[in-house]
Amino acid sequence: MAPDDIRFGSFKEDRDWYFVEYSPPMANYRFSLLKLSVVEARDAQAVATAMESEVRMWLRRYPVPVMAIAFSADGDVLSLKSVRPIDYLMAWLDPDESQLVLRWELVKNDALPDVALNRKFLKEVFANVPSKTCREIQEEVAKHVATQKVGWWLVFVWAALVPLGVAVLEWWSDLLGLVVLGYAFVKATTQALRLTGHLPKSTRQREKEAEDLKMRHHHYHCARNQEAFERLKAENFHREDIERTKAEALALKAQIRNVPNDG
Repeated sequence: MAPDDIRFGSFKEDRDWYFVEYSPPMANYRFSLLKLSVVEARDAQAVATAMESEVRMWLRRYPVPVMAIAFSADGDVLSLKSVRPIDYLMAWLDPDESQLVLRWELVKNDALPDVALNRKFLKEVFANVPSKTCREIQEEVAKHVATQKVGWWLVFVWAALVPLGVAVLEWWSDLLGLVVLGYAFVKATTQALRLTGHLPKSTRQREKEAEDLKMRHHHYHCARNQEAFERLKAENFHREDIERTKAEALALKAQIRNVPNDG
């Protein structure tokens, strides 16, 4: 990508039983991407109808070719083959006849209008959408890397140089050496008393031992039944995906509720 190429931000809107995420075209792409995330289960016909309604609305807002895809709450592409030829919907405005074209097929690039390849046109159409050039993104990445390097050096100084300095001071200062020796002696005595049962374990230590025992027990049974463990992992990932999608939908609904009503 060229330094002056534009990257637009995507944005989401709530639609009751699903929400949409619209992403303007990337550089050298002829179409935008519209994702429908279905939070509450609906039949294939309802989803397909919603996709067709959405592309019409988004084309009125932004007259750029668009591809629509529907996803289930766990992030999988929803199958619409029972009601449509494929799961993907392409839509655009015919530049000659000014008519809306809907195609349930993967349309080749040369069959799509090339309006999205016009950088000036995109800037005008998506004037209200946050955007950055590739050069700006590269500068931000460079700043982030520089910040990480500074953080690494701070950790290095604290983890390596500070202990080294303390060790040097120990060597030069008999008093500090005695203090360190006394502290080590107290720690060793405390640990010995705990190990021999003469000193009760702290609440934190008991909790840690219980957690370690639980983990060993869990690992033992997972090792004995790998197939069940893999099923459990898949179920957990599936549930986490659904929870993440529902949380996203709730956040969008909350944003709508918090928007002031000018009326």
